[in-house]
Amino acid sequence: MSDGDIDRLVASRLRQVRLDRGLTLTQLAQQTGISVAHLSRIEKGERQPSVGSLLQLARNYGLSIGALVEDLPERDYHLVRAGEATVHHSGDARYEVLSGAHAAISVVALELPAGASTAEAHHTGEEWLHPLTGALLLRLGDHEITLAPGDSVQFDSSVVHSLHNSSKRAVRALIASSASAARHPVTGIPRH
Repeated sequence: MSDGDIDRLVASRLRQVRLDRGLTLTQLAQQTGISVAHLSRIEKGERQPSVGSLLQLARNYGLSIGALVEDLPERDYHLVRAGEATVHHSGDARYEVLSGAHAAISVVALELPAGASTAEAHHTGEEWLHPLTGALLLRLGDHEITLAPGDSVQFDSSVVHSLHNSSKRAVRALIASSASAARHPVTGIPRH
């Protein structure tokens, strides 16, 4: 489960506890001393609650901090809804991270603008590339491989590789890598 998933679940749980107690945000703000605006942002998942805020809320509800957030469901899957993927930019390329933070396989959707190239990369593991729209040129060591939509290539990602879009339209592709998220040049980018 990603940090974003956990944040959303905590936000949802905090909102549900308040609603279960029949409190408005204004009433909760009066009882805790936390502003209505801040409480609203916490419940929407726009702000992470500090330990102090969680302690205030837990005291107000007569719960421990653990009990306040313990109903987080354990899942054996990672779900990314359309439009909710974590996005990273590297040069002109846009990467949507589709796999979980602790997945054995890193999966990203790449969007590469017309005429753009990715930076050269090399990392441990294997990589699989599958253009969805438009053609891509894969530079892999001394080889240049042109991939049309629907083509797939798998390769040793320790070999220096890069992608180039020579068309007049953006290209979308799926990339799967066995490199861990901590080592992968895209999914390993720390969140800010």
